[in-house]
Amino acid sequence: MLQPLLYLRSIVLPWVLAIHTFIASIIIWTILVLRLPRSVADWAIGQYWCKTMLILSGIRVEVSGVENLPKDTGFLYLFTHSSHFDIPVMMAHSPRGFRFGAKSELFKIPVFGHAVALSGTLPITREDRKKVMKVYEEAEKRVANGEVFALAPEGGRRTGSEIKPFKSGPFIFAMNAKMPIVPVILCGVSGVMKKGSIRINSKQWVRTVGMKFLPAMSMEDVTKENLKEFRDGVREIVVKEYELMKNHYLK
Repeated sequence: MLQPLLYLRSIVLPWVLAIHTFIASIIIWTILVLRLPRSVADWAIGQYWCKTMLILSGIRVEVSGVENLPKDTGFLYLFTHSSHFDIPVMMAHSPRGFRFGAKSELFKIPVFGHAVALSGTLPITREDRKKVMKVYEEAEKRVANGEVFALAPEGGRRTGSEIKPFKSGPFIFAMNAKMPIVPVILCGVSGVMKKGSIRINSKQWVRTVGMKFLPAMSMEDVTKENLKEFRDGVREIVVKEYELMKNHYLK
């Protein structure tokens, strides 16, 4: 009996979540246009839009390492990326609101794209490195005001369970902005919605995924000369922690 219900939910959910996202976009857009406090927008994004998405999709998140987050300064989340649901998981459970890097194509979606742009999301044109670095450069001033950002050092979503090599762009952004980085390991989220599929959580009624914040790392001593070495060292730490989480969350 459960399997047919799971299948039905996986088919219906994309439409339900599309309607929910449309309504959430209007609410978020209204909040931003009225210039209400940023905390109100963060609540609407994280708790109304994202947490509701997770509840509807049967996703339970186990969070650890919250004590590692800087409290009074801007910083950069560097998260492992395997699913469309990575950002909703982070938005719903991050103690601090943040702005993320998104494909520039998303900004063209009616209503949703306007809300995304107004919220301060970074438009990432993957095929144009110069444009990406320009976006990072403009965002550096916002870091000085205490804003938090999130980028995926693997680039796009990966397939498979192995973490891809890290790209230098996010590290250059952090280095130039002189902000600490916080690696975030998301494990098990790939099973929610696989790349290339629109079916959502079709194999488990309730799926538990893990999110771990690693200790913040200073960029003060990172230079152009040692940036790649630092980048690869961060990846080694992330891979080691990810391997410890895989047996529990990758089912």
